[in-house]
Amino acid sequence: MKDVRRIAWSIYWKSVLLGAICGFVAGAVFGFVFGFAGAFASIQRDTMVPFIQWGGAISGLIAGFLAFNFILARTIGKSIGGRQLELAVATSLREGH
Repeated sequence: MKDVRRIAWSIYWKSVLLGAICGFVAGAVFGFVFGFAGAFASIQRDTMVPFIQWGGAISGLIAGFLAFNFILARTIGKSIGGRQLELAVATSLREGH
């Protein structure tokens, strides 16, 4: 377990930081764009607020996942503390029979 701690910590702190930043920005952009469009279309604020809140939250989650995917993809093959994260092709046990 100690062998993978440096790689796990590297992935964790980068993905949490970048995910929080990207999630915040994506939620803010979503809220601004749809809030502005709703105001321009004269839609009542009470009608728009739940849509903007849920849309901002979902876009933030998507941005956070994409940030995690980006960090994980950059970590694969990179040497961290003398260890390297690699992808291996898993073969099915059924293929040989």
